[in-house]
Amino acid sequence: MTTQPTALLLDGRRDDDPTLALARDALADGLAAGGWAVDDWTLRDDKIAWCAGCFKCWTATPGVRAHHDDGRLVAERWVRSDLVVLLTPVTFGGYSSELKKALDHVLPILLPFMRKRSGETRHPQRYERRRDLLVVGTVPAGEAGGPEAQTFRRLVERNTRNMQPPRWTTGVLENGSGEWEVRVAINALLADVGVEAFAGPVGADLREVVA
Repeated sequence: MTTQPTALLLDGRRDDDPTLALARDALADGLAAGGWAVDDWTLRDDKIAWCAGCFKCWTATPGVRAHHDDGRLVAERWVRSDLVVLLTPVTFGGYSSELKKALDHVLPILLPFMRKRSGETRHPQRYERRRDLLVVGTVPAGEAGGPEAQTFRRLVERNTRNMQPPRWTTGVLENGSGEWEVRVAINALLADVGVEAFAGPVGADLREVVA
């Protein structure tokens, strides 16, 4: 019996961003069409405190956030997933405050030790099993090729050095994009991480809408 794969969708919208709302719906539909279960988490709806930087998740309660709020569930739901999807408005080249708070609580999936990897010093993974990563950000219209979007793509790439996903991809959508454009972009990104959201390959002409 084949176990249904699960995608954890961390929705970092701070408000009702219409482009990210379209992306979220396209992701949910595409994953469902591909036979995936979706653990859909709108982060702003729950109480997640900022990381205190105490490192107790490494020392006092290894692998588990020491403080008892919804942030404790982030790492737990992360490691149980096969794919993690991050949705965020691009903020100064980075993640929204809602998503950043959650990502800080993924720290305990790493070990507190250091190891040399590809010429860089990194924390080794606590668990052998990895999950793929898909990241979608939004920027103002006309800014998909701008410096903020470029910084965002670079940030995601650098984060993968610690997360070590087997497959990962990222796309930047412009605010005001239409539903068809968003769905084509999302389907192309899903295909990058092995999720076939619709029949047939994603052609090069369709991939052009993914910034």
